Amino acid sequence: MDEARDQGGPAGFRLARIGDLRELEGGTYWPQLQPHFAHPQFRTLRYRLDGAARGVEAAGRPVAVRGASGIGGIEVAYIADRLAARMTIEQDGIPGYCLTAISRGSLAFSGGAGVRDVAAVDDRVGLIYRGTPGTILAAAAAHERTALWIGAGSLGQRLAALLDGPIGQEVVFDPVFAWDTPHGQGLRRLLRLMQEELAGPLPFAGSEIASRSFADLLLYTLLHAAQHSHSRHLLRPTPTATPGIIRRAEDFIRAHLEAPIALHDIAQAAGCSVRSLQIGFRRFRDTTPLAAIRQARLAAARDALAQAGAGDTVTTIALRFGFTHPGRFAAAYRAAFGEAPQATRRQAGRDRR
Repeated sequence: MDEARDQGGPAGFRLARIGDLRELEGGTYWPQLQPHFAHPQFRTLRYRLDGAARGVEAAGRPVAVRGASGIGGIEVAYIADRLAARMTIEQDGIPGYCLTAISRGSLAFSGGAGVRDVAAVDDRVGLIYRGTPGTILAAAAAHERTALWIGAGSLGQRLAALLDGPIGQEVVFDPVFAWDTPHGQGLRRLLRLMQEELAGPLPFAGSEIASRSFADLLLYTLLHAAQHSHSRHLLRPTPTATPGIIRRAEDFIRAHLEAPIALHDIAQAAGCSVRSLQIGFRRFRDTTPLAAIRQARLAAARDALAQAGAGDTVTTIALRFGFTHPGRFAAAYRAAFGEAPQATRRQAGRDRR
């Protein structure tokens, strides 16, 4: 993120560079972030400078930078403060969860009644909290973080799919979790990929298949990475999907190769929970559902390349099946089929002559 600091904010974000302290505390910068964070609920986020920082002039530099973007239905914020600042959620709060990754500095977290306060949150841990009124994040000077706002319904839907039933009570997270666990490392890799995509001219090449699949994977990974009120239920034994269930799942995947596929959609169509689906694919196919989706889409792309018409390119066919990065697609294709996609495409052209 050093480049982001030098340029005043990360690439791919709508940015508000704030030099007037009244603009920061009054929230008048919000329109600069649209179309992201357009819902009025986000106006309940209020910033105040800590007492020791009040009266400090901007001296020609932004005192704060706010950025906004979004991916797969998730609102993504960038926050950088030169001076110590306190964020408070006021009024009715925000009906969602905020996943926060700190890249510079530290903050103290207070989540209100029933939630553990954390005196020091830094880049060694992730922070996840509900947007309840009274929540406070007090950041030290020279602070930088990225925050993902996730709808409570989206998270609850995926947890219910993992548990194969309604969750009853909302998810309550232990606010901090380590990045150095296997699931924590996986989540951090996804956040890096997200930043790379958002920095490009068109995240995931504008593919709804890719962006929604990414968001789906991120939420499932978060539910395993962070401890919450239902974590112990995820450790309970679950029935393994039978071969018949796996075949139904594969039929569903093949029927939706050109559309976004969420794990809970596959599990529902197959008649099992997401956990059972994952265990069944490992047991009977020696793979994961996500890898099975990827392999099925690669096979479909190969069939399309073998039948390509004059106007069909490798790139357009790859995008059709959710492969947005040409280099990664070519590498995966060669690993799967032993030849480059261009070779399959050229052979199709020779066969037509």
